[in-house]
Amino acid sequence: MNANLPSAPNRAVNTTAPRPELGSLFSEMVDWMLVPFLVVWPLSVGITYLVGIDIANGAFDRSLGAKARALAEQVTWVGADKNIELRADLRTILSDVDAQSNSFRIDSSAGLFLLGEPELPTFAPSQLLEEDMVQYKTADFRDAEMRISAVAHRINTGGEIAILYVAENTTKRKALAYEIMKGIVLPQLFVVPLMILLMWLGLRRGVAPLKQLHARMVAREAHDLRPLEAGNSPEEVEPLINAFNELLQRVEQEGAAQKRFIANAAHQLRTPLAGIRTQAELAMRDIGEAGKTEALNKIAAGTARTAHLINQLLVLARTEGAAASALPLSLIDIVPLARDVVAGRYPAAAAKQIALSFDAATAPILIQGHPDLLRELISNLLDNAISYTPQSGNVAVRISNAEMISLEIEDDGIGIPLAEQEMVFERFYRVLGSADAAASSVASVGSGIGLAIVREIATRLDATVTVASPANLTTGRGSVFTVKFKAQFQAQ
Repeated sequence: MNANLPSAPNRAVNTTAPRPELGSLFSEMVDWMLVPFLVVWPLSVGITYLVGIDIANGAFDRSLGAKARALAEQVTWVGADKNIELRADLRTILSDVDAQSNSFRIDSSAGLFLLGEPELPTFAPSQLLEEDMVQYKTADFRDAEMRISAVAHRINTGGEIAILYVAENTTKRKALAYEIMKGIVLPQLFVVPLMILLMWLGLRRGVAPLKQLHARMVAREAHDLRPLEAGNSPEEVEPLINAFNELLQRVEQEGAAQKRFIANAAHQLRTPLAGIRTQAELAMRDIGEAGKTEALNKIAAGTARTAHLINQLLVLARTEGAAASALPLSLIDIVPLARDVVAGRYPAAAAKQIALSFDAATAPILIQGHPDLLRELISNLLDNAISYTPQSGNVAVRISNAEMISLEIEDDGIGIPLAEQEMVFERFYRVLGSADAAASSVASVGSGIGLAIVREIATRLDATVTVASPANLTTGRGSVFTVKFKAQFQAQ
């Protein structure tokens, strides 16, 4: 029987390939925290300046509006021609310092200049909608930026309306905004380095468990596959430790499987190889043509059995290792797959005049599996049934889809005692045969591995495999192997 299982993928690592330059985790964290901070901080300084300007403008605008209203209270009409007159000059109202940076102008409601600075920019009449409501704008005046307030005020009770403008240089409000910004930014020049230092210390403390984990792993011996203890590691590191422990467990299982394979191969190959050597030495002696022919026939039979044993050992190693676990499972129609396997066993059955039958529904029966694993499972069960069924016996293969999907292989061979029905799935266990089985050729004798392979594959496919005596036989002979798949999938 040929093994159809794919070999394990080549996991060799090319150590000579250039390794990409990767920074440390600590450096990455520092970069992603410090760089955005250093970018945002100048932005915050600019926003602080704009907020300071807004605060300064609000305060100075209120003061400038108050000056315009104070000046309006000092305006009066005199004489029949209603000439404008100030009871108190703006410079008298303001302090000497403010008077140097302030200018004023008074216009009639029609926009005619009456008093003050004639070059001072004015508002359009449409901008002065209500009496005693102060309006503001910024304009250039005498090579300086000026903030101008305007108010429409009715002079004397029942008198005409005059437009009063008061302007001041923006230097003082800019200086105030600068002082506000300086008062905020200067402390930050001391706070920011302290924050960066604390951030750096915090990150070092955060990655310390990773360094400790690295030190614990480096200090281990190559054969030490004990799980790592999480200890007081932070919860972000625990998944890494758990994943590493799972890897250690898989490595340990793989190592144990390799050791078992080597031990099994050494144990099982010793006997057939010794027999082949004995027959070869016998054939080299002067024992006549008949003796040599018999010895060569035994060498050929022993070689066939040894090749079969080696093949079974390799399949067993693959089914219990990571190679089988890595095979992807998919929906498979088990009926045509089983029919092909049965068809391939007709020559072996015909050689012993065994009636080999196959019974399954015509509709697809879908299971979750892998074609190579399923073929190996069915092949080993069929080979076992044919090997232990006497001449002119019967072997039946049935697939049913009732409550669960079942694969049954029934024979009327030597049977399996109840006490041994569980042990037949152990590797290298053989049921003692009858005289019919003993008379079979050497190549057909079981290796004691096929049913162990069946159990390994069934476990991988989340299925169960059992053996029992047929209920319809009264002779005490024969066996029924049943594989039940837990998950049932109906055809669409």
